[in-house]
Amino acid sequence: MPIPEWNDIGALPSFVGHPTDARERSPYPAPLAEVAARFGDSPERRSLLFGLMDYRAELHQAGLVSGFQWVDGSFVEDIKWLEDREPRDLDVVTFCRLPDGQTSKTLETSFPALFTPAEIKRLHSVDARIVLMEPEKLEEVIGLAAYWEGLWGHKRDGRRKGYLQVDLSRDEDEAARRALDARDAEEGRR
Repeated sequence: MPIPEWNDIGALPSFVGHPTDARERSPYPAPLAEVAARFGDSPERRSLLFGLMDYRAELHQAGLVSGFQWVDGSFVEDIKWLEDREPRDLDVVTFCRLPDGQTSKTLETSFPALFTPAEIKRLHSVDARIVLMEPEKLEEVIGLAAYWEGLWGHKRDGRRKGYLQVDLSRDEDEAARRALDARDAEEGRR
């Protein structure tokens, strides 16, 4: 299913068909290239997407390649229509499995910047959090997923809204970069 259009409140709808059908409700699974094509419609948005891909490259370098990311915030809203501005950052929660041979402690020690949200935001304009899906911490992971759904499933005024889910694997990153580069080049010729 393609990413749904914005609804009358300038957000992705919380569902488009039946709310119990996982294919028709938020978080909407979307290939990264589709996210780039849909939301990379301005230089500012493309810059945020490049920041996301640079952040993903750092996650991949740390061995975090299995899992998914939830993408939300003004980036997935029609913020230009709502507030006559471009999004300022991109909100991401990464749910991932530990690489073989790593513990959460060794991973955080080896890659401390990945676990420092202020540093990720400064470097990439990505407001990022990581949830390590460790089997022995299943209750904690479920609690964090419920927390993020509760926070992101509503606008500040309480109205329901949706967000996206992107696979963490490297498969889509190069295609998304090429699509953004092509759009930059196309607009540069105008």
